Amino acid sequence: MKTIAVLLALLPMYLSAQHATDGPYIIYRNDDSAVVKVLLQQEDLIRPASSVLAVSALPGTSFTVPVANHPEWAFPIQAHASLLPAPVTYPASEKILVLSDIEGEFEAGRQLLIAAGVIDTTYNWTFGKGQVVVAGDLFDRGQDVLPWLWLLYSLETKAAAAGGWVHVLLGNHDIMQLSGDYRYTDARYFKHAWVMGREIRNLFGADTELGRWLRSKNIIEKGGDYLFMHAGLSPEVLQKQLSLQAINEICRPYYGMSRKEMPDSMHMFFDARSPFWYRGYFMKPQAPKTLIDSTLKQYACRTIVVGHTITDTTITMHYKGKVIAVDVNQHEGHHAALLIEGHSRYIIDDKGNKTALINNKQP
Repeated sequence: MKTIAVLLALLPMYLSAQHATDGPYIIYRNDDSAVVKVLLQQEDLIRPASSVLAVSALPGTSFTVPVANHPEWAFPIQAHASLLPAPVTYPASEKILVLSDIEGEFEAGRQLLIAAGVIDTTYNWTFGKGQVVVAGDLFDRGQDVLPWLWLLYSLETKAAAAGGWVHVLLGNHDIMQLSGDYRYTDARYFKHAWVMGREIRNLFGADTELGRWLRSKNIIEKGGDYLFMHAGLSPEVLQKQLSLQAINEICRPYYGMSRKEMPDSMHMFFDARSPFWYRGYFMKPQAPKTLIDSTLKQYACRTIVVGHTITDTTITMHYKGKVIAVDVNQHEGHHAALLIEGHSRYIIDDKGNKTALINNKQP
């Protein structure tokens, strides 16, 4: 495998005091080449450094992903040889870990994966044929969005090699970033985008590796008899009686658009009624039990698992166990994930403590 030491290639010796603070950003050009950008920091000064590679060379090239406040956590990644739309349905494995709403809190996400036995401290996949479901909101609030994106990206390949799988779904904050809504974006990324001369959304555009990867992801999936999505299915979307495949295919072309840029017929899939915005399972006026039952029947599932709405500082069950909420407010220091082992369900925290999940919320 050819390895390019990006920083060494880009930096003259007299700038050796600089260190990587963000990147890589892989941006495709129209001539079968790609620009690879990293941001280098020396004291308070941040500047971009770039290298140009043939697109054909990317899958065989190793790049280092820095973690700004933890240089010892840096890790290598390689570009995927190809990017295809993620599968919408798949059989459940014996072990499934579900987490959501990391929102750029790389330390929390990393520690949860280590505590649950998904990876070790050097990012090797240790979950065997198990599956990880990330139910949206990779972006916003936190300062380490890029390491979290690249970690999930790299784990896809490692999991597949062991017979496992990483499923990444998009949430409202991911769609917001792709469409240029920066209400919750950390100031660090505004500065970095300015230094690179691009708008934030263009750092994840369809001409970038991470942008293409994100656009390959779904907003709703079915694993075994579990229905996974970021927020929930509203009555309006459910009444359309669309297949899961259709929901994803209808929404995918509009991931990078604001609502004013899309036709009116698409609004329900991107506003408060959408599968990544709907809060009716938990907030008033609360959805009736019949909506949950109709959803489960339509998609031949037994349980709905969502993030998005914080119901507690731990994983909670609702509607007599038919809905599981996994957003525990990671940004505020509450860290937990749902661990499914066969027919048993557990809450696992960032220290590896595992407790049985009970039907602790009504309805």
